Amino acid sequence: MKHDIQSVHSLKKRYTLYYVFSLVVLGLLFCANFGIIYTLVVTPPDEPATVMKYVYLIMIAGFILLVAQGLLVFTRFLSLLGNEAETIRSLNDELEQHSVLDSLTKVFNRHKFESVANREMQNVRRYNSPLTGIMFDVDGFKGINEEYGYGTGDRLLANMAQYIKGKLRNSDYIFRWRGGKFIILAPHTDAEKAVMLAEKLRQMIGHKLFGGKIRMTLSLGVVQATQEDTLETFLQRIQSALTAAKSKGKNRVVLGER
Repeated sequence: MKHDIQSVHSLKKRYTLYYVFSLVVLGLLFCANFGIIYTLVVTPPDEPATVMKYVYLIMIAGFILLVAQGLLVFTRFLSLLGNEAETIRSLNDELEQHSVLDSLTKVFNRHKFESVANREMQNVRRYNSPLTGIMFDVDGFKGINEEYGYGTGDRLLANMAQYIKGKLRNSDYIFRWRGGKFIILAPHTDAEKAVMLAEKLRQMIGHKLFGGKIRMTLSLGVVQATQEDTLETFLQRIQSALTAAKSKGKNRVVLGER
């Protein structure tokens, strides 16, 4: 990045030097031409045709220089347009990322969940493609906030979300639902494999120290979507499975009924 910035500054410097140099040369040509024409008028030479050749040559050189200046300005203009277009693309990408990512944890937000879940539910209904949802919640997250402060709680939540994201497949999605609650959508994964994934995540989080001193546990509910499910019924079943995991003592995985 630093090298790119230096290259841009160097290019701008060269453009400026070339343009200033061309202006100086153009000014000198203008002065020379004016001097020759003035001499022709005041003290006509013996062979004016020969002198006029120099006038024409200088005029041609000046014209070529003007064309070169125009090309230089046009090239610079195109370069600026390209930079502006790239800047606009970068800003659009950044805005798009902000619209689908949770500002704290940098995983997908609820708005993104709706679009992804609706698309995957259509695949379930059309092709009977397996889709499993895992909703998990940090046990006692309110107590963590009260004991260590909300700033620490936010950092722990962000670190945990990114840690879990790194353990998922590229085809899986993780979304922050609210507070310490998240949803994982695992396309092409049946309930049995999803339970294994949920149990693996539960054990990994339970054995990891966050912030070097804080241990957290997860309660997880697992549900496989059916062809009769709507997005609303699918969510209700996932939330019911998570509630069952909480009511059975927390720090466990519960598979919801189909």
